[in-house]
Amino acid sequence: MTIKLIATDMDGTFLRDDHHYNQHRFKRLFRQLQKRNIRFVAASGSSFPRLAREFQPYIDQMDFISQNGSVIHHGHKFLAAYPIEVTALERVMHILDRFYGPQDINQLVVSGPTTSYVDQQMDAKNFAIVKLFYERVVRVPDIRQVFSEYPDEQFTKISINFAPHIDLNKVAAVMDGYLPPSLIIENSGFNTDLIGNAQGTKRNALAVLQRRLHLHDDEIVTFGDNENDLGMLAMTSRSYAMQNANPVIKLQAAHTTTTDNNHDGVLATIEKLLKNDY
Repeated sequence: MTIKLIATDMDGTFLRDDHHYNQHRFKRLFRQLQKRNIRFVAASGSSFPRLAREFQPYIDQMDFISQNGSVIHHGHKFLAAYPIEVTALERVMHILDRFYGPQDINQLVVSGPTTSYVDQQMDAKNFAIVKLFYERVVRVPDIRQVFSEYPDEQFTKISINFAPHIDLNKVAAVMDGYLPPSLIIENSGFNTDLIGNAQGTKRNALAVLQRRLHLHDDEIVTFGDNENDLGMLAMTSRSYAMQNANPVIKLQAAHTTTTDNNHDGVLATIEKLLKNDY
């Protein structure tokens, strides 16, 4: 069946390890996608402002799934978000304080649909990393008081980047035992866990776009490399795990790209697909 939509994860998938992509090759390929009326969707654990920066020339012709599916945009237009109740947010902070200290967490980020917040005590090195992934970042006196400081904000995600000595498998086991049932924790790579509304997944966000465009599952192509991509990889027979993905991810996807993220694995695969798709 004809391809109507292509959704790809960003870091470790579409982007190289230096967080860039082949601009010239993508520009040429994007023109082909437009001629065929194929939607291109960036699906990432990071924020919409970061994705908008990455794809600035193409924003109005794209869709964006940010914060692991908690926020959805059609071009610049905000479509939907899956917010977290303040009581659930406070519960997460309590659990983190109980089990982890400052030496265990490098970056703690609390985000709304377009703005992210960090503690003013975060050092310059970690703040620069957060800015890379979230773009629009505000320092606050105490991150644990951000909910009362910004009562009108619709908080959608908490991101925790753990220090290298922390085992994320053990983190998931601990958090699953204490998190409210309304929340989900997903590994986003780079020793980072994202906690958000259980409905705010990449799969559910992609399903929103799928319904808007009246697409069948086999008209969708997906690319990913990590745990937080598994849902959208499972929803279509045209799913691709990256060559650099964890073996578990490769087992869940229908296909594996020939080359990795550092060698245009997504773009090379799309080019081959377009040659064979009529």
